[in-house]
Amino acid sequence: MGDPIVCFSKNGVNFMKILFRHFLKLFIFMPCLMMLAGTLASDENHFRVESLPGVVKQGEVYLIRVLGPASVKPIYAEFRGARFPLDLSEPKGAHEGLIGIDMDTPPSTYEMKIAKKDQGRDVPLVQLSLKVEKTDFGKQILTLPSAMVDLDRKTLERVHQEEKRLNGLFHGFREERLWRGAFILPVEGELSGAFGFRRIINGQPRSPHTGIDLRAKEGTPVVASNSGIVVLVEAFFFSGKSVIIDHGQGFYSMYFHLSETLAEEGKKVEKGSLLGRVGSTGRATGPHLHWGIRMNGARVDPLSLLKIRTHPENLFQQ
Repeated sequence: MGDPIVCFSKNGVNFMKILFRHFLKLFIFMPCLMMLAGTLASDENHFRVESLPGVVKQGEVYLIRVLGPASVKPIYAEFRGARFPLDLSEPKGAHEGLIGIDMDTPPSTYEMKIAKKDQGRDVPLVQLSLKVEKTDFGKQILTLPSAMVDLDRKTLERVHQEEKRLNGLFHGFREERLWRGAFILPVEGELSGAFGFRRIINGQPRSPHTGIDLRAKEGTPVVASNSGIVVLVEAFFFSGKSVIIDHGQGFYSMYFHLSETLAEEGKKVEKGSLLGRVGSTGRATGPHLHWGIRMNGARVDPLSLLKIRTHPENLFQQ
């Protein structure tokens, strides 16, 4: 019978040699494994902005496209406290959306961030600089009946209440995106009032023009510029018979001065659905449609929205 201590020592040496060889392999392999894990982690969080002008103008709408992992969603662009959702567009994994620059955004260079929500927290993904340049909107001089300009106390109170209601409406945010494809012109007509005009009415400076005016014959059909839910059908002092559509994600379109409204509040409408007919109700000098757009409260030029053209594979495709 051999010495048990010697036998144990011999087996222990063999075991230690085997263990050392495995440890050496693991030691050599670990940096590679860590590099691979680091690459995967980096790829998972790697985003880059593929399209968005570095310089934008007041009152314009722009397409933003961000390339990154499809598994990370939802993401959004944040500009001056307003959030513009970016939806995933297959098959190339582009996150796309529209961003609106309010007409009164002070010219300056701003930081915009692309971020995601993670367990209730905002997690930045990309940060970029965006320069906003001044737009010369021009002036519009109008002469209107005194009763439409110099308002009595009762009418002023009505106007203030209507403005308050509209402002509250335009700051509502429906998570679901209801619009699809490119926006269309709600009526064919001559442009009689451009977006952003600084208006002088009866010699007095007034609020800027926050939409466009399209002159057309009384009774001409007015259609929805895109799909959404009708959230207002009412007659207001300034805008007359009005229809407003919520397109989702803070996106609204408005149709003012109608001779009659044919939409029903609370109902969903498709792009091209009949909403009403051209008129001159409210404060208007003749038959026309006032068409306006709000994006998360930003007042933007509807014509700039119509100019956006993107790749055929993305979510703005018809």
